[in-house]
Amino acid sequence: MIVNPLSARGATGRRWERIRDAIHTHFHEFKYVFTEKQHQATQITRELLRDGFDLIIGVGGDGTLSEITNGFHHEGDGGPINPAASLGIIPSGTGSDFIRSLKIPRDFRGSVERIKAGEGRTIDIGQVSFQREKGGMETRLFINVGDFGLGADVIRWLSRIPLSRRGPFTYYGGLLATLRTLHSREADIVCDGSVQVHGRFVIGAVANGSVFGGGMQIAPGARPDDGFLDLVLIEEMGAWEILRNTPRLYRGTIDRHPRVTIRRVREATITCAAESPLELDGEAVGRLPATFRVLPAALRLRV
Repeated sequence: MIVNPLSARGATGRRWERIRDAIHTHFHEFKYVFTEKQHQATQITRELLRDGFDLIIGVGGDGTLSEITNGFHHEGDGGPINPAASLGIIPSGTGSDFIRSLKIPRDFRGSVERIKAGEGRTIDIGQVSFQREKGGMETRLFINVGDFGLGADVIRWLSRIPLSRRGPFTYYGGLLATLRTLHSREADIVCDGSVQVHGRFVIGAVANGSVFGGGMQIAPGARPDDGFLDLVLIEEMGAWEILRNTPRLYRGTIDRHPRVTIRRVREATITCAAESPLELDGEAVGRLPATFRVLPAALRLRV
């Protein structure tokens, strides 16, 4: 069990005894460890898998889940440490968007029961190589959504807000703040090595799951086990038009807007002449250029 006590604005740490008691009803013996800093869950996961553990349960939000997912694979673009090992999820985050794609219960008792009774399934994960802020390329895995444009700008804005002050509507507040300096990005995209796309986009997202940003359905048709990533491109539009269409994101109808294009891809390389930040699973990680790839059936889940 890898527990992020700071997730859900510290509520995970405060209610850990109740979560632990619920786990005890289904797992009589287990080890748990609390994370103390960012990216620590990745290293802990790698160490546990090398020590022979074959079920790792993440207790936290999407960020914790993303770090653990990276830990299932060797650093960089390496393969899985133990292909037979499984990941379980006990949601305890502010957003916990990825579980919506898998219909995992938000209450910890229900999610523990699913882990214990589940036979397991495999899902896809995304791999992205991108430009570091200080230069050089880095390769990382993501489980839910990576994007550039407005979404990444919001995440950068959020990085200035202490975790203890973030709530379920913090992302929307960041969206409103970021719209004051809104600008689209002119980008060139090559899909699956042959299809070329050029345009000015206010948002460009590559989605394995369907939901991000605290409940926004950026890719309504995305499925994490179909062998594809959904490339979502929202063409240039003004701040007021974005606000007017925000309800579409929550209703799952953004794909019906005439300025929105969604392609199912196995690989997409995105370049941008101007500096364009990149975010993965809710974390600002670097900037474009970036190449996204799907790794089909690369992670086993117990759900």
